[in-house]
Order: sequence, then C-alpha cells, then structure tokens
Amino acid sequence: MSLESDVVVIGAGPCGSFSALTASRLGAKVVVFEEHSEVGVPSHCAGHLSLTGLERLGLKLPPSLVENSFKRAVFFSPSSKRFSVSFPSPVTCAVDRVLFDRHLADAATRKGVRYFLNSRVKSLVSEHNAVKGVVIRRKEKTEKIQSRIVIDAEGVTSTILKNVGLAPLNREMLVKAVSAEVDYVRDVETDCVEAYFGNTFADGFYAWVIPKHDGTAKIGLATRHGNPEQCLQHFMHKHKIAGSKLGKSRILRLSYHAITLGGPISKTYTDGFLAVGDVTSQVKPTTGGGVVMGLTCAKIAGEVAARAVKEGDFSEEFLRLYETRWREKIGFDMKAMLFARKLLHRLSDREIDKLFSVAAKLRLDEALVQVKDIDFQGNALLRLAKSPSTAATLAYFFFSAFT
Repeated sequence: MSLESDVVVIGAGPCGSFSALTASRLGAKVVVFEEHSEVGVPSHCAGHLSLTGLERLGLKLPPSLVENSFKRAVFFSPSSKRFSVSFPSPVTCAVDRVLFDRHLADAATRKGVRYFLNSRVKSLVSEHNAVKGVVIRRKEKTEKIQSRIVIDAEGVTSTILKNVGLAPLNREMLVKAVSAEVDYVRDVETDCVEAYFGNTFADGFYAWVIPKHDGTAKIGLATRHGNPEQCLQHFMHKHKIAGSKLGKSRILRLSYHAITLGGPISKTYTDGFLAVGDVTSQVKPTTGGGVVMGLTCAKIAGEVAARAVKEGDFSEEFLRLYETRWREKIGFDMKAMLFARKLLHRLSDREIDKLFSVAAKLRLDEALVQVKDIDFQGNALLRLAKSPSTAATLAYFFFSAFT
C-alpha cells in the first residue's frame, strides 16, 4: 500500500474520527486505520450524551441519530430510596452509537480523510526514538505506513500505547460493563433516565435504564467483580424495582466493554505521537462517560497535529502543547471527579442509602436544577457549593467516606 499522509489515526471511533476531521479541516492529509470491518461496530456504550457538550463541540446531529431526549433523571439507592431531578427542558439525549460513529466518519471522509477498514495496527515505526509511522496487518499482509505524526485512539486495549513507553491505564480502576437493548420496559417515563446503585447488582458502579420513544430501552451496568452478564440478569429479574420493569423484557442485542475510571494517564504525547480518548482514560470517573470528554480532547489533538504539520515540528517539546491545552480544558474537572469516585468506592450500601436520605431532606434536587452541564462536574460543584443544600450534602458525603 502506497499512502501519502501527514497524520495516521489509529481507530475509527468518535475520538479517532473527530481528531482526523479536525486535522483535515486545517489542511493535513489524514488516514484512519480501523481493525473492524465496519465503523461503529461493535457498539461499546449506550450513547447517553449531554446536549450542552454536543453544542460546545459544534456537533448538530441529524434527527435520525437521536433516539430520545431527557429532562429528568431518577436515582435509586441500594434499598430503593428514590431521588429525582427534573429540568424545564431536555439536557441529555440518547444517540444510536453505530450511526453516531458513522456520522463522524462520513464528515471526515467528506473533508478528505481516507479510511481503511479491516486494518489492524500491530506496532509503530520508530526512528531515533521518534514515531514515524505504523505497521498494519491488512488482507493477511503486513505493511509499513510512513507518516509525520500518529494519533492513537485505539480504546482501552492500550496495546500501541505501550510501544512508546507511556504509562498504561490504571487497571485497578477498570470496571467490566455490559450494555443491552431490550424489546420492552414497563412503567418508565420516556423523558426520564434511571440509575440504580447497590453492590448487590452493580458492585462499585451502577445500573441504568434509558428508554426510547418506541417502547424499547437501553439497559446495562458495570461491576468491579463478577460476570457482568450474570449481574445484568440478576438486576433484570431480582431487583425490587427494576425487576418489575424488566422482568418480562427480552434482550435484543448485547455488548461488553471495559470502562476506565482512574482519571487520565500522566502523559499523552511523545515525539511524533499523541494519544486521545479511552486509551488515555479521558473519561469521567463519576459516570464513566467518555464521548464528550474524549471528543473535547480529540479536537485539540487534531488542531495540534495540523499545526505540527504546518510548522514541520513533531518533537516532544512541541507536542506538549496538546497535553497543556486539554489539561487546561478538563484537568480540574477530572481531578474533582476522580476524588468523588474514590470516595464513592469507600461507601457501603448502607452509607449510600443515608446519603440519599440526606440529599432528599436538604432538597438537593432544587440546587441541581441549576446545572445543565453534566460533563464539567468539578466546576459545576464549585458553583453549586454556594447553595446551603449542596454544601451540606457534600460535607455529609466526605464525612461518610472517611468514617
């Protein structure tokens, strides 16, 4: 294969395509290598995204991609205590992840990005400790592809990241997730998402129910221990509340994936190389959402890569600009969310139940209505801390975790 490219992107997920699109818009020649035969397949998450996050990224989605929008959320404690938040207008939406991924890839293709499917990147090409391309496996042949810079958006596998000596993901903070689509869900309002906490069903994380307009739903959970599919079946049939909603549901599709909750790795660049998205754990440690945060960093990666091409500088010193910029953008929020995640890991089911009771008693829901940006949670908490109910709830949260 003879390819002339400035930038090689590994992976055609949202972060790979968005970084490729951004770099190509700014004049760089870009190719994307994807190991699977189709963009977006297999789908790895429920596609529950914030509307402000999409707007901030300049992404106006076609209606065909959006499965539903939500202005309410209901949270259930381990003993089924209920806490809800209602907004005057929708704040989140559910998208078809396969179509969403393809939408970004199609946009990149229209800007000149070339995609090669069934093309697995096996390793990097290095010269004098600088990345100069990739080695791919395609059509049972191994080929060397030269480039000026490589953007690694491979996901949580981290196989390529190890080639450049960057610190891998914190495996101790990985949870195993399962996502499913079911044909039927009972007694769930279509404008409301539901989250269920409790170590009996979702050890160290939570379960979710995301309804669609047609009466079907996306459901799933993540757990630190045990088989996630068995946990999901247990949740669907044995949970006091969810069992009545899902006990007769039939699973139409099932997928598995890991979620990294450990916060970003310590370094995401080196000579001729940038890493973005799940591979770097640019994922919200609180909820496990990685699309908006990852796309935020992917846009910066594409901009810095294009600038490096224009200036002919692919040194580690120059590419440090990528990390400087994304940490300025999301670094504080990531640290705050990681701190909250570590506190959550310390709480027993009994303590989480008490936290729900305190939040309800102090009318925390009234304060949370002021927050429509669910991605930048650290800064949102700073603004909300002026509210007595928020401050008291946070104080109780910290006290519970350390006693």
